Amino acid sequence: MHPQMMGSHRHLPHQASVGLRGVEDGDRPLLFSLRRDRALQSLLLTVPDATDDAALGDWIERRCNEMGGAFLIIEDRASGKAAGYAQITQVHRRNANGYGGIVLTEEARGIGLGRAALAELMLHASRVLGLRKLMAEIDIDNAASIRLHLSLGYRKVGLLEAHFTDANGVPRDVMLFERRLEDN
Repeated sequence: MHPQMMGSHRHLPHQASVGLRGVEDGDRPLLFSLRRDRALQSLLLTVPDATDDAALGDWIERRCNEMGGAFLIIEDRASGKAAGYAQITQVHRRNANGYGGIVLTEEARGIGLGRAALAELMLHASRVLGLRKLMAEIDIDNAASIRLHLSLGYRKVGLLEAHFTDANGVPRDVMLFERRLEDN
């Protein structure tokens, strides 16, 4: 589903390490900030209908309670701070697949946390949710996310032309990726 966006490249730490945990009340400001970033959300192939506090609270509630899915906070183990969120949506139980994605704060991009978070999300999908496959739809201009997914064993399945209309009303082409999780 929704990919990571990376900003400027910085030196990678020797070993980026993240944990995935449930959403807590103290995470609301971070989640609200990420959801209100129109450019980021459009790149992640979503355009929220409303971004007032009540609508965002409802969004968090829906995500946390989605049957068969996951909505988790990405926590940087080095700093102990929340660095973004990871989610698995549109889970099909019989076929054991769903869409996975990560979203990082600007400060957390380009230092290896995205790779660590997506690897953890794949493990969560397989071990906790029992999924056999994760898929991702990625805007064709999100080169960092495409590289990240390919580096973790995703394969390009195809191109979905004019699949997503961004916040400015512009149709966007999207690449579809899949990753079989039996290889984990």
